[in-house]
Amino acid sequence: MTFINPLQKIKIFFGLKGNLKSWLYCQVLILFFCCNSASYHHIALDYPNKMIALEDSLIHVGLTKKTREALALAHKNIGLTYMSEKGYVKAKAHFLKTLTYSLDDSTAKYNLLMIEGHLLRRTKKKEKLWDAIETYYKALKLKPYNGEPYFFIGKSYFGLSSNNFELILESYQNALGLELSKSLRKEAEQEILLVSEREKKLKDFWKQ
Repeated sequence: MTFINPLQKIKIFFGLKGNLKSWLYCQVLILFFCCNSASYHHIALDYPNKMIALEDSLIHVGLTKKTREALALAHKNIGLTYMSEKGYVKAKAHFLKTLTYSLDDSTAKYNLLMIEGHLLRRTKKKEKLWDAIETYYKALKLKPYNGEPYFFIGKSYFGLSSNNFELILESYQNALGLELSKSLRKEAEQEILLVSEREKKLKDFWKQ
């Protein structure tokens, strides 16, 4: 029986000859041999775009449990990056890909709902704002410790009417009572002051 070493197998699979001139060939080799010392998890975590660049090749080779997990993580990390940049359409594509490799990924499901809410809220249409509020509540059910959905529920109520003082204030206060990023926490605190001031001015006006 003729022995074919792993390197030769890879060359045969990709139909390549000669030295390592193909970028794709190099990348696949790097993945195969580097993973002996570094886990797929770390590659997906530190270099998610490189992991995604190899996705088609890995699928052709045949996905393992580790590569599926790594691809899910890589897509999720890229999706989170786009979320932070408000690139919701691109983020959505990566979170959907995450779910093809990890059906129960709660982070991907949560962010897909948040994206849906954001896109609905952007329309500024009354019926869409109500739909956005409903969608944010669905996201809240997935992560009840996260105040982010409440924050955007408050934004949505404001979009419906800036005089929805009680609902707006309640939403921001609920957000502050849960986990919230520093930037959203600061904005929620500022919004509470502004809404409270508007409410007071309106009450004072009607007292005259």
